[in-house]
Amino acid sequence: VLEAIVSALVHEKSAAMRRTAGDALSDLGDARAVNPAIAALTNDRNKLVQWRAARVLGEMGDSMEVLGTLKAASFDKTYAFEVAFEIKDALRKVKARVVQLQNGGTGESLPNSGPIWKQIQEGSSS
Repeated sequence: VLEAIVSALVHEKSAAMRRTAGDALSDLGDARAVNPAIAALTNDRNKLVQWRAARVLGEMGDSMEVLGTLKAASFDKTYAFEVAFEIKDALRKVKARVVQLQNGGTGESLPNSGPIWKQIQEGSSS
């Protein structure tokens, strides 16, 4: 399933379909979605796809690679306002996770990680 969704994100002609593929990647909550999201953010020129890619990175990113990608993107003036805003929010979230990991935190204890439905579910069960 993941491979088909990634293929749609990368190869689909319709920007709406690529954005929907990004939504599906987010919904799956699979960490393997991070690299395709990086590619979509940096290579796709549609702001809906870029926005969703930044959101996926903010939900699941927890590495120096993601942090570097978002930091570089935050200085890129070619992104639309709403995309730039989402990039900065994702950068804030990923930075918090990277710092926590560097300080000995585990994936289970990372703040605001995973798709929003998972965060809500975990918040209501604690």
